[in-house]
Amino acid sequence: MFLIKNKFRMKKNVFFSLFMLLSVNVLSAQIVVLNPVKVEQEDIKQFLDIEMNYSKKIAQNAVKNNKLVGWALLQSTNLGPDDYNFMWVNIYPDIETAANNKAWWNNSEEVLGLKPDILFSNNSKYKFDRSYTYKMEMSIPNTGPAAYVLLNFATPDDVDVVSKEIKKYVVPHFKKKMNENGMVGWGMATKITPQGEDYSSLMFYDSYDSLANVMKHLAGDSVIKGLPMDKLSKINWEMRPIMKVISSTTAKK
Repeated sequence: MFLIKNKFRMKKNVFFSLFMLLSVNVLSAQIVVLNPVKVEQEDIKQFLDIEMNYSKKIAQNAVKNNKLVGWALLQSTNLGPDDYNFMWVNIYPDIETAANNKAWWNNSEEVLGLKPDILFSNNSKYKFDRSYTYKMEMSIPNTGPAAYVLLNFATPDDVDVVSKEIKKYVVPHFKKKMNENGMVGWGMATKITPQGEDYSSLMFYDSYDSLANVMKHLAGDSVIKGLPMDKLSKINWEMRPIMKVISSTTAKK
C-alpha cells in the first residue's frame, strides 16, 4: 500500500464522520488501523457499492457488539498514477481487541445473509498488502461531520517534547480558532507498528467541513495562523494526504 514515511499516494458524510468517534472519553486507549487499498478505475463503482451498502452495515454491527468503535472509508484527493486511492480505517476500543479481534467482516452471513467469500469475491482485484497501527494520544472533540481529513505524518527527534508542546500551545489555539475556520476535529496518535526508520512515528489528523478550508490550513492560514511558532519544535512533514470522507459508521448509543 504505502510507506507512511513518504510513499502514500492516496460526499460529505451525512453521518458524523469517523473522527467524531475519536472524541470519546477512553480516547487514549483507542487503536486506529489504517489500511490503504488500490482499486482500478474500472472496479471503483462496484467497490463503492459493496463498501457503502454492505461493508458499512457489517461494520455498524461490529460497533454495536463492541468489536469496533468505528469504521470509515476515505478516498484520496491528490492521487498519483500508481497510488493507493482508498483507505479503510478501523478504530478499536483497545489494543487487546485490535490484536485479538477476528475479522469483523466475516460476520456478513449473520448480518446480511451473505457469505463473505461471495460478498467480497472481487477483493482479489484490489491491492491491500499492509496496514499501519496507531495509538490515540490526544484529540479535540469533533463539533460536526467531517467532509475532508488532512492526515499528517512525521518523525520528530523527540516525540515527548513535541507532544508536550502540542498539548500546551497547539490544542488551546485550535480550540479557540477551529469553529471560525471550518475545522471540526483534530487528533494526534503515535505509531505502534510497523516501526523503523522508513515509517513515521506520529500521525495528526485535521478534520474539516470543506476542501477549501483544508487548503487554507496547508497554506498556513486558517487555524495555523497565530500559532506561537517560536515555542514549537520544527516538524518536517513526511507526507500530508488529503482524504475525502466517503462513508463511516455512527457512534454506538
